[in-house]
Amino acid sequence: MGPSCPTAPTGHLRLRARGGLLVLMTGGEQDIVGQVERAVDRLAHRRVGVVMAAGPPGRVHTASRGDTGRDETPDARTLFEIGSITKVFTALLLADGVVRGQWRLDTPVRDLLPAGTDLPGRGGDPITLQQLATHTSGLPRSPGRLGLRENLAYLRTGADPYADLTERVVLSGLRDVRPRRRPGQGTPKYSNLGFGLLGIAMTSATGADFGELARDRICGPLGMPDTVTEDLMTDDQRRRTALGHRSRRRGAEPWPLRGIPGAGALRSTASDMARFLAAHLDPSTTALEDAVRLTQATPPSGPGRMGLGWHRAGEGTLWHNGGTGGFRAIAVVDQLGGSLAVTLVNQTRGADLPTFRLIRGISS
Repeated sequence: MGPSCPTAPTGHLRLRARGGLLVLMTGGEQDIVGQVERAVDRLAHRRVGVVMAAGPPGRVHTASRGDTGRDETPDARTLFEIGSITKVFTALLLADGVVRGQWRLDTPVRDLLPAGTDLPGRGGDPITLQQLATHTSGLPRSPGRLGLRENLAYLRTGADPYADLTERVVLSGLRDVRPRRRPGQGTPKYSNLGFGLLGIAMTSATGADFGELARDRICGPLGMPDTVTEDLMTDDQRRRTALGHRSRRRGAEPWPLRGIPGAGALRSTASDMARFLAAHLDPSTTALEDAVRLTQATPPSGPGRMGLGWHRAGEGTLWHNGGTGGFRAIAVVDQLGGSLAVTLVNQTRGADLPTFRLIRGISS
């Protein structure tokens, strides 16, 4: 657990300018502000740009340092690729569809995929939607046609290794997939292919594309206007998007992930992500209460494994990180401490451990 700012004496108040007005800060607020500012200071000198937001809902403090790649300092409204944090949104779409009665957690994936799609299982057991969302499907980590050539091109030039991976290519490649074990057996094994298929299955069943589903069913109801796929971005959002970097001096191409959007296609801001995480601390305040609670329920694989899309780090802590060719991100919810934290970086140097230390310091 990282160092924390000493708590101010009870009743201690401080003035801070907010929106042109002087407002009173309690000792607890000062402590949160100090911890977030120090945490982002420690991160900034080794990263191109970073934004951190943390605290209990209603008292979240956001701090930023560095550069967006456009000669601007990032802020709470700067868009970053959030990579695999998208999977938590995909899982919430799954849960929302269950609440709506569109499918069940135990619905076989093949029932929702386009007609004629060959999805091999193992041992004769069909792969279910829940198994995709909990990484227990037995499917490999990546689509089979993502090969050495694409990965080497990324390492040399920053080129997007998924650029030629369309939905059609993903589905046609399933015939060559060999699941590693029977669905639902063993410990979870992380699979981008699995979450990509989950997104494809839901878009096939609803007739909407992934970005539209996320916008209409999650981001709209939660008040998150800047959480979008690349194809749905406005000109203003594009201007506010940070540029990705492999290092301080080497850039990286965007990763639209159009072939497997459910695995990592979303962009978001610290402001939007704080709203999203706040909804997971108190689902009763949202229109998605039942769906959010379903994502947090522990599946039959046992405690300490995974909820739908969420990793677990001890009792009451939900988290997911993400990375693309030029970005890193992490989101954490501490249900017992009542706090949230998100860190967004436009470089392939993450901030997982510092973010965990920050939220533990705030919660304590």
